[in-house]
Amino acid sequence: MPDIVKQSVQAIIDLPSASKLAELEALSGTWDGECRIVSIYANNLQQLDNGKKIPPTGWNCEKCDKTDNLWLNLTDGSILCGRKFFDGTGGNNHAVEHYNATKYPLAVKLGTITKDGKGDVYSYAEDDMVENPNLVEHLAHWGINIANLEKTEKSMLELELELNTKSNEWAAMQESGVKLKPIYGPGYTGMENMGNSCYLNSVIQMLFRTPDFINKYYEGADGIFDKATGNVDPAEDFNVQMAKLGHGLLSGKYSQPPPPESNEGPPGICPQMFKTLVGKGHPEFSTKKQQDVQEFMLHLLTLLERNNKTQINPGECFKFKIEERFQCGTSKKVKYLTRPEVILPLLIPMDAAVNKEEVCLV
Repeated sequence: MPDIVKQSVQAIIDLPSASKLAELEALSGTWDGECRIVSIYANNLQQLDNGKKIPPTGWNCEKCDKTDNLWLNLTDGSILCGRKFFDGTGGNNHAVEHYNATKYPLAVKLGTITKDGKGDVYSYAEDDMVENPNLVEHLAHWGINIANLEKTEKSMLELELELNTKSNEWAAMQESGVKLKPIYGPGYTGMENMGNSCYLNSVIQMLFRTPDFINKYYEGADGIFDKATGNVDPAEDFNVQMAKLGHGLLSGKYSQPPPPESNEGPPGICPQMFKTLVGKGHPEFSTKKQQDVQEFMLHLLTLLERNNKTQINPGECFKFKIEERFQCGTSKKVKYLTRPEVILPLLIPMDAAVNKEEVCLV
């Protein structure tokens, strides 16, 4: 095979998937799920006139032999490696040590700078990833023309997503030392861990064991797809996305035994598009942080009610009434009141725990 064909094939393989691009787009401008703010040092940053000029390629740490995870200090032009990550990768902490010695606040990660003037900027003084609207001018001071730069390294957001997924929260919940027999077919479809997404996966798997949700979003999926108008993007249509989940989980199409020679398990489904939609505009569920299952359940029930005002709302199956009894201490008269609820909390005394070594007893 000609080299040019091999290079083209490899380039296609290396491209991020559509789901990964959607995830990155949903989280753009954030760090650890929080929106990045403009640094207070961006507009009046001191830049030394020390004669340094930074080449467009060929960088290495000035204090060790690292050639990746390099940060350019925007005040004095020093190039130093970043922090060591929890998994042992990353740098040797030389950039942060330089800040501790000089107090020069802003640094940009080399290899993440794009032609539109964007790049990963970290403020050591503010201890956070920040926005720097003057990045192009600050780079020009060191002789860097962004038109000559190519993105060659993963941004901190891309690394965050990758590490979240590699942390493999699902594997941590498996029964240790137990050999489990895989089961395939309708209703036995797994959901991919997107990084701190077990709260969402748990709720969705539970909902699609409920007859009302099966009837609405699996057995009625074709009708929902047919009614979807051309004026609404299916990615923005809540009921379409729910029906898509129902088909994915209950059809059995995505829960097939792998070939005998394969070491991989079934792929399951990745609810990235659904997660992006239900989290849009929400201060918590739009992030990559772990969330509370009950809070997400309540949020989802609200969305179900909002998107099914003129249709059958399967979320109604969770509604019930709680009766409260009030007695007057003087007259001994009793009054009963009812209130609607969708979740019934069950209080479990901590001293009844069977895994006392794993919980903190107060």
